[in-house]
Amino acid sequence: MKRWLFTTVAALALVGLAQQAPGAHPGRLVVADAKDGSLKVLDLETAQVVGTFSTPGPANVYPVTGTPYVFAVHREANRVSVVYSGLRLEDHGDHKDLLLEKPYVFATLNTGPKPTHYFNHGHHVAIFNDGDGTVAVFDTRKLGVVADFRDYATGAPDHGAPVVMGDALLSGSLNRGVVEVYTLAGRKVLEFPGCPRLHGEAVAGNTAAFGCDDGVLLLERRGNGFAARKLAEPAGSPANARVGTLVAHEAHPFFIGNFGQGLARLDARFTPYPLPANPVRFAFSADGRYLVVLTADGHLHVLEPADGRVLRSLGVVGPVAAGGEGAVRPSLAVGTGHAYVADPQKGVVLEVELANLQVRRSFEVGGTPGSLALVRLEGVRH
Repeated sequence: MKRWLFTTVAALALVGLAQQAPGAHPGRLVVADAKDGSLKVLDLETAQVVGTFSTPGPANVYPVTGTPYVFAVHREANRVSVVYSGLRLEDHGDHKDLLLEKPYVFATLNTGPKPTHYFNHGHHVAIFNDGDGTVAVFDTRKLGVVADFRDYATGAPDHGAPVVMGDALLSGSLNRGVVEVYTLAGRKVLEFPGCPRLHGEAVAGNTAAFGCDDGVLLLERRGNGFAARKLAEPAGSPANARVGTLVAHEAHPFFIGNFGQGLARLDARFTPYPLPANPVRFAFSADGRYLVVLTADGHLHVLEPADGRVLRSLGVVGPVAAGGEGAVRPSLAVGTGHAYVADPQKGVVLEVELANLQVRRSFEVGGTPGSLALVRLEGVRH
């Protein structure tokens, strides 16, 4: 009897520990080759490629927040692929188990001609199709069951920037310099002009931001509508500086955008963050603690998000040439404690620890790695 009691108590203690300790699996990295269009899934625990897939063509890859899926957007092939990373959470009521499975391509879709800008927020993914001006909107809760989407027509081909906020679709237009607001039933309800050469979008809280040639357009959700506010560039800004890419994180009440040879914090004011060279890629760490920037001189920088102070810098790749026909630029994916930099010239992906900015591992993936997407899920591992 005593032996049975000891075994039972020990088992219960182990279950309790398993439930309290989150899975330590570092995640999987989807690597898109910029030349042959292949996709590789790299397991960051074993450092092994656990899946390789041929696709319709070269792609930019993007993780879907809170899911095991990655979208691969093949602009020139007019296709979108949905890739299952092989990480799966199994619900057990008071905890979720993390299971490791074989990755696969869940679906390859025709969302429209020239799919380009990708946006993910909440339970939606939106992809703007430059070729006809339509926006494809997915409900991410359905991924793994179906890969259907709804089309929204904006009227004309363009280079667009889509945002989904709750029950509203905001569609920004580069050529027309406007943001149009649609209900998810497809009815156009509002239009906001005054954003010339609109490019780039992000959401922070109840506000959406769009980059303009002369500043940033902010649309704040108020009840069933939106209120617009324009942040103008500071006086004396360089003529060729503009915000064209935006990022945000729920831990911070502001946006970060590129701006000439540096970045800018965007909230009630437009505050430039100077850098040693032009930013090529930038992102928040997954926990929002750091702002991580890859600059054109090949250096990786860790910044304090609130004030732009450069905390650490490290050379990781060679100087990045200006974009041109066939040029492949290094890519960046950022987790909580590590950043991953793809070097297309050497066919490697570097793992850089953010706390001390040291290269911890180098993964020989071969080919021309051109885009990265990191998938990591928290769960119990038995």
